[in-house]
Amino acid sequence: MIKYHQKGSVLFITFSVEEGLLFQANPLCMAIIKSCLVAASKLYPVKISHMTAEATHFHSMITVLNPDHIQAFIRHFKTESAHAINAILGRKKRTVWCDGYDSPRVLTLSKAISLISYTYCNPAKDNLVSSIEEYPGFSTWQMFRDGETTKSWKRFRRPQYRCLTQESHNLRGYTKEAQRLLDGSSEVETFTLEPNAWMEAFGITDPEQQKRINDRIVERVRTLEKRAAEKRIREKKTVIGRRRLEEQKIDTSYRPDRKGRKMWCLADKRSKRIQYIKKLKELRKEAQEIRAKWMMGDRTAVYPHGLYPPSFPKLANLVGC
Repeated sequence: MIKYHQKGSVLFITFSVEEGLLFQANPLCMAIIKSCLVAASKLYPVKISHMTAEATHFHSMITVLNPDHIQAFIRHFKTESAHAINAILGRKKRTVWCDGYDSPRVLTLSKAISLISYTYCNPAKDNLVSSIEEYPGFSTWQMFRDGETTKSWKRFRRPQYRCLTQESHNLRGYTKEAQRLLDGSSEVETFTLEPNAWMEAFGITDPEQQKRINDRIVERVRTLEKRAAEKRIREKKTVIGRRRLEEQKIDTSYRPDRKGRKMWCLADKRSKRIQYIKKLKELRKEAQEIRAKWMMGDRTAVYPHGLYPPSFPKLANLVGC
């Protein structure tokens, strides 16, 4: 699928593990996520407004600063987190993440509010906990609610990770290993959440209006959590709960059942989607024409801004004498 990341655009980004329940809600996984997140943010700055991680997938609302940084940011996060998980499990060169990522552009304000609310109510919808406050996994909810948008997190390097014994795959073992990593690292990086960046991308800069929208998001999350609770009652189900989530082992046997299809854009107005897709198809046609010029040796043609250009084609081989 074509990727178009225009500067200043708002993206709803999702990426998932290939198999297993790998990013559990324990201190070790939390430390790994934070380390990889601050490292990727430092190298490839993006404006992260909201994010929630479950054992199998991540959801985030991101505003584009530099189009080239989106792909690089996700690649770096996935690469480093995969190395960490594989090292802990004693695996070599095993695939952790599914290829690519979903990054549709969010076109309307109301759709953005809906997606952010969905991101935070996901643990309740998946019957993990009753509310996002109870969720022990990684989430920016508390930073968003408290207004403490800057955090200092430790960064780990690859040689610091080690394989855990079978006896260490429990809450006590994960906690002990997380503390070893934290004590052994002298690198501290700053992570900054920008919960209003997506609103600014839509031209909303008034603090009072931003507060009203954020209050609306909180209200929407509560409504969705209430609906999830009512559904559990009807289906006679219960949540896993905070304590049991923290105690779950990193599991490689789980096979996720993925449904749905990747989208180019998200909006609650069909006309907006049609207009955007038409523009994207025109850009793709322009990109194909430029690629054809490159094949003919004309490298002066500039690839459309926001698209990821392929490598220049090889026009000749150097033959040694």
